[in-house]
Amino acid sequence: MRISRIECLSLRAPMANAADCDGAVDTAVIRVTADNGVFGLGETDAPPHAIAALLETPSAHVWSLSIGELLLGENPLEVERLWDKMYEGTIYHGRRGLGIMLMSAIDNALHDLRGKLLGVPAYQLLGGTLHSEITPYVTLFPSMPQGRPWSEMRQACVALLHQALEAGFRAMKMEMLFYDLVDDREMVRFIHECRQIVGDDRELMIDVGYRWKNWNDALWVLRRIEDDKLYFVETPLHTDDLDGLARLADGTTTPLAAGEFLQTRHEFRELMDRGGCDVIQPDMGRVGGLTEAMRCARMAAERGVACVPHAWKTGLTVAATRHFGAAAPACPFTEFFARDFFPSYLRSHLAGPEPELRDGRWTLPGEPGLGVNLDDAVATDCLTQPPVVVE
Repeated sequence: MRISRIECLSLRAPMANAADCDGAVDTAVIRVTADNGVFGLGETDAPPHAIAALLETPSAHVWSLSIGELLLGENPLEVERLWDKMYEGTIYHGRRGLGIMLMSAIDNALHDLRGKLLGVPAYQLLGGTLHSEITPYVTLFPSMPQGRPWSEMRQACVALLHQALEAGFRAMKMEMLFYDLVDDREMVRFIHECRQIVGDDRELMIDVGYRWKNWNDALWVLRRIEDDKLYFVETPLHTDDLDGLARLADGTTTPLAAGEFLQTRHEFRELMDRGGCDVIQPDMGRVGGLTEAMRCARMAAERGVACVPHAWKTGLTVAATRHFGAAAPACPFTEFFARDFFPSYLRSHLAGPEPELRDGRWTLPGEPGLGVNLDDAVATDCLTQPPVVVE
């Protein structure tokens, strides 16, 4: 069994509006095919044209090799070895940034392919079942303000909270990307209100989208919401401000979460050991795929840190994250970008089937591989350039 073909589909949703901050407005889908015709699918959260160009970039020297030279003819069952081979073979240009994002999509596709070839769900090949069920938290995003007054934004947020409660979610995260629309005092009042609506028997998280520029301003708010017992506050400071994150973590009992932009276990090690984060958030399409995300989760477990993956993309990422949640240690929740809560075209139409929520949880996947398929008609309609093929 050998890898015979790798291709990239560059997709973009119709009538895209960048101001909506839709993480699934476009995507680079990677399809890896074995010589028996079986293929696996993965995606990455990066500009699709850039990923496509990198995929077909030729070799330059031993530290800057092409993906084709590294993978074609290889055994697709040896996923972890191939991750290391890609990392070392592209380290001159690819050790972070687009290189790891391309590797992420390829790695997820290889996990899908390996499961299909062996006839088992991908999570069973990630180390086995650690959780009998997966608990997704639903992300509630009223979109960016885009000129709406605070009264309208607040009303939209409250409606989403009630929708999540009615749907039966056990955990939910409110996206509070309000910035100058509200001051910190109003932000504190609204967080109190959200906790009152959700109640004490469900977990509540918030994402403030790097709201503060220094740790002291963030601390003023976090100390005033300690009684709300949030599961975490996501990205209070810039990802690179590790010293600020550490000082903030030392000053409050409110747990901090970060890591949606980070890549490889090396950056997550620094986030935990220097930044003092309570919750790390690797994204399957950015961190280096399922292979590297599992390495991050094991490191988190060793340190007593929770690993709650970020997932704000299409059904391909939903599927990969679900398998991660079944096998990863220290993973109490996974993020769920639910298509009924935000009008994202590719999220709603590109890939399925959708996991079914029962009593606020997902059962373990049963299909081989990642158990997700593309809607070929949607993919064809959303192509922005001809597929890039390496074979």
